[in-house]
Amino acid sequence: MAQVHPASACSGPPPLEVRLRFHPSEDSYAALVAWFNQNHQPECAAGTIRVGLKFAPGSARLHYLLGQNLYAAGRNREAIVPLEQAIRTDPGALPPHLLLGATLARLGRNRDAIQQWQAALKMDSASKAAQDGLATSLIATGDFDAAIRSLSTVPRDEKLTLDLAIAYRKAGMYDKAAQELSDGLQSTPWSDALTAALVSLDVDESHFEAATLLAEKIARAKPDDMEAQRIYLRTLVITGNNEVAVPLGRKLLAQAPHDSDLLNLNGLMEQKAGDLESARKHLEEAVAISPNDYNPRVNLGVVLADLRDATGARKQLREAIDLGADEPQVHFELAKVLRTLGDTQGAQHQLAIYQKRLKEESDQAEAVSKATEAAEAVKSGDNHRAADLYRAACAAQPQNAILAYRLAMVLGNEGDLDGERAALQRAVQANPRFAQAQYQLGYMDFQAGNNAAAEREFRATVDALPDNVQAWISLAATLGAEAHFTEARAAIARARELQPDNTVARALSQKLAEAQNQR
Repeated sequence: MAQVHPASACSGPPPLEVRLRFHPSEDSYAALVAWFNQNHQPECAAGTIRVGLKFAPGSARLHYLLGQNLYAAGRNREAIVPLEQAIRTDPGALPPHLLLGATLARLGRNRDAIQQWQAALKMDSASKAAQDGLATSLIATGDFDAAIRSLSTVPRDEKLTLDLAIAYRKAGMYDKAAQELSDGLQSTPWSDALTAALVSLDVDESHFEAATLLAEKIARAKPDDMEAQRIYLRTLVITGNNEVAVPLGRKLLAQAPHDSDLLNLNGLMEQKAGDLESARKHLEEAVAISPNDYNPRVNLGVVLADLRDATGARKQLREAIDLGADEPQVHFELAKVLRTLGDTQGAQHQLAIYQKRLKEESDQAEAVSKATEAAEAVKSGDNHRAADLYRAACAAQPQNAILAYRLAMVLGNEGDLDGERAALQRAVQANPRFAQAQYQLGYMDFQAGNNAAAEREFRATVDALPDNVQAWISLAATLGAEAHFTEARAAIARARELQPDNTVARALSQKLAEAQNQR
């Protein structure tokens, strides 16, 4: 007889227990695991999986379930090995690739995650989970243009629409982000997520009236939807409309008294109103409930400073910074507290960071403004003005690869090949995996007869974008020009594998075969 599970306290439905005891099978173990998970007994599920793996050590499904169990428990590093084993055992199964991608992304290993999302999309090009995961990981690596390309040609649901808007926004294309969100709200007019994103964008653009009207609209349409009400409350707090915000905040907190976000928002309003003891109480509770959220820690630090508890304020502000708070005002508040505590050197250091962050924010605003004007100039056909504006944007943010690439495209349209090349090189220097810029450099090198340089750029492109047919065709053409026919035919074979009906790839394949036969 087989051991069913190691913990005597774990007991599944009797028919399944009997079947496992007398006729154990991979399917029976998997069914019992599913039952334990449905009944919120993760430890029993984990024990059953491990017993099942002793019975069927090569089971891809049980390795996947073990990875799933560890992922759900937040044990992400431990989840990798069983998920990789599941993929090795059954490389054609979609779920392990999706879950491994999600696990790697959680660990910040987004470049590794991208490989899993791409593998999943080869199996199911319509997988929304894989499309979302790929876009999210590309955005996390700063490859906003690649994220935009990956989403622009697929049918988009609410989540993918939000992904595309985020990519546009991070790329500094605020107008396109707003248009994408507006179009999404035409399809799903009462979406909390899309509304919140458009409200946030309007706030960043200082369109406070538009943000308030949009937030109020969804709040009135969905009076019993906590998220819709939360969007409205946040907008009122940000825009300083305390007359409406205070009673709404109290009402929502009464409905959800242990919601850390509502505790934080109410604490912030109380601090502004001078009710410091109430603010401290609410903010301390918010920190206790969500210790990894830096926002209530920042607000609590300010309140404690107002209450002359400089030591407590220093602790909260430093922990907020450790958790990722990097806004200029946080460093300014910490500088004031450190000065109060007599730490002059520490205060000066925080003031220096504060001034640096202020300049970075100013530079970013300048770059976004110039880039927006440049995009309008391109639309109107004024490439000369667009080039000047993009140069100004690049001067404000010299490490912004996307701005450098857009400058290169405008200069190319102007016929300034030297300027185009210099801008492309700057883009690649800022982002060594910027595939579009690498491809364009390769194309320019190929046109100039510098085949070795072109090959290097095209290889970098297919490394970053292994499913890009045009990049494989260009690499094959370059290798052919270098008389590296075996490698060239392998490259063109890859292009035809990706897109069998591509006429350019078919014609080049024939030319390469003929050229090799003539040698």
